[in-house]
Amino acid sequence: MKRTLFIVTLLLFHSNAFSQSLVIKAQSKETNQRRLEVRVKPFIDLYFFVYKLSSGSEKVPDIVGFPQAVEAARQTPLTSTLVDLILFRCENAADAVEAFSQFPETHKTRKGEIIPLRERAIHLAKSLAAIEKSFLEQVWPQHKVVIEQAAARIVQTLGPKEQEVFAYMTKHLGMENANYLVPVYLVAETPWPGGFTMWGKSSSSTRGICLLSVEANKGSQLLESLLHEAIHALDLETKGTGNILMELQKRLLKAGYTKSDRDFEQAAHFLVFIQTAETVRRMLDPSHRHYGEVKGVYARVPLVAKVELPTWIAYLDGKISLEEALNRIVEGFIKARNESSPSKIQSQ
Repeated sequence: MKRTLFIVTLLLFHSNAFSQSLVIKAQSKETNQRRLEVRVKPFIDLYFFVYKLSSGSEKVPDIVGFPQAVEAARQTPLTSTLVDLILFRCENAADAVEAFSQFPETHKTRKGEIIPLRERAIHLAKSLAAIEKSFLEQVWPQHKVVIEQAAARIVQTLGPKEQEVFAYMTKHLGMENANYLVPVYLVAETPWPGGFTMWGKSSSSTRGICLLSVEANKGSQLLESLLHEAIHALDLETKGTGNILMELQKRLLKAGYTKSDRDFEQAAHFLVFIQTAETVRRMLDPSHRHYGEVKGVYARVPLVAKVELPTWIAYLDGKISLEEALNRIVEGFIKARNESSPSKIQSQ
């Protein structure tokens, strides 16, 4: 069946402008520079739905062949099938069968296991082909509704302020030179945590593609997660001078941290949490609560809540400079490390 690709300007989008495949392109009022491209493909929805089911014990749809597809996904780690993001070029399972036939013969998993990637990936794609028609008839209509509602929320809330929002984020994170049009795929369900940024080759450069589960990100949390993943993609575009996430990591390394230290890994990432949450609260929805608060992340990482959160908010409020904010964060991390294991600390 031929699929039509719709291109819809964010400010003009309405709920019946939705099809088997969709691209919602956000535009700036002033420069017409788009920053986001929200995409929907039924096959991508099917793909990640099967992986969601393979990662838990939820009931599988009563469709012949669905349990076999879920088991095929269970035998093929999701990350192993994201080679150069070829998956996202596929319109259907038949495309995936052909694309996966080009995969490397084997793959080493994060656990060190060597698996026959090509064989398992092709088997997975063929299993999806067997259920695709039934999925489109019986499951996709329900998924389409929740995705459509999420897309409309993005359009209505972010659309009118899209350029302003991105300017605010990139200014405070030192990413003003990032011009990448960030692709964001919306699906109904994914494995935990419900939001991903994946890297892959595009021509001669490495680019990021974002994916969001609309079921895992309700209300204003959808907006925060959308901006969060977009920042990860823009981070890849701005690895040079000015990138505050890289600058923070550089200072922590100078202070004696290593890349394997848990606090080092969390420091820059949680600035993204704080920045995107505050962006939503200040510019899109005053009632918004931080994902880190709602999901209990800050409680599980008290150093972030104690040091980074108040410091970065003070910076966004204009009460302290960027330099002072970075100094306070690094000093707070060093102090916490000294208190926990003073014998291992190196002076800055």
